[in-house]
Amino acid sequence: MRLRVKTSIVLAILIIPAVLFGGWTFNLLIGAIAFIGANELLDMAKIDTKSFPSIVTYLGTLSIVYYQQIAPFVPDQLNEGIMPIFAVLLLLVSTVMIKGFNFTNAAVSALTMFYVGVGAQAAVVIREADLAIFVFILLVIISTDIGAYFIGSKIGKRKLAPLLSPNKSVEGSLGGIVFALLIGSIYLNFISLPYSYIMMLFIAVILSITGQFGDLLESALKRHFQVKDSGTILPGHGGILDRFDSILFTLSMALILGVF
Repeated sequence: MRLRVKTSIVLAILIIPAVLFGGWTFNLLIGAIAFIGANELLDMAKIDTKSFPSIVTYLGTLSIVYYQQIAPFVPDQLNEGIMPIFAVLLLLVSTVMIKGFNFTNAAVSALTMFYVGVGAQAAVVIREADLAIFVFILLVIISTDIGAYFIGSKIGKRKLAPLLSPNKSVEGSLGGIVFALLIGSIYLNFISLPYSYIMMLFIAVILSITGQFGDLLESALKRHFQVKDSGTILPGHGGILDRFDSILFTLSMALILGVF
C-alpha cells in the first residue's frame, strides 16, 4: 500500500500540472500514455513489440490520439481517418508478408489502436474543449475507485464479477457510485458547467458505471492473456493500463455522449 501511495503521488505531480496547463504539454503526456498502453497490450498478447506490425499499431494509435491535430493537413479528397484505416490495411497485409503474424495478431493490434487510441483522443479533445468538465470526469472516476475500494473492503459480500475480479463486490460498486455522486455534487456547488445540476449528476452515474466496466474489461483482457498486470512501469500499480483502464474507457464514453 505504501508503494502504491508513493507512485500515486509521483503520478499526481506529473499529471496535475499538465492537466491545468493543457496544450502540447498535456497532449504529449497523453500520447506517451497511449504509446505505453499500446505497447503493454501487444506485450500481453505476446506480439513482438518491436516488429513492423507493432510499429504500425503505435503509429495508428497516435494518429487516433492526435486526430484533431492531423485532420487539417489531410487533403480534402482523402478521408480524414485515412491513417488508422491505412494502419489496419497494413496489419492485414502483414498477415501474408510476415511469418508468425496471423489474423488473431492483426485483430488484437487493431483493437489496441482503437481501445487505447479513442480513450486518449477523448482526453485531448475534452481537455481542450472544457477544463471544468474534464476535471469533473476525472473526479467521478477517482471517487468511484475510492468509494468502491473502501465500501467493498468493509461491507462487500456479494461478488460483482467473480470470474474476472474476485475482490470486487456489488456493495463496493454501489458505494463507488454513491461516492462519485457525493464528490460530483460538491464540485458542482463551486463550478458552473453548461448542463443543469441534475443532468450532471445523471452523467456522473453513467460515467461511474462506465469506469467500473472499463476496469472489469481490463481484468478480462488480463485473464484472457493470463497475466497478473499489464506491465511493471508503475510500482505498486502494475502497468499504465492497470492505472488508466477506467479513465480511458470512461473518457471514450464521455466523447461518444458529447458531454463537453
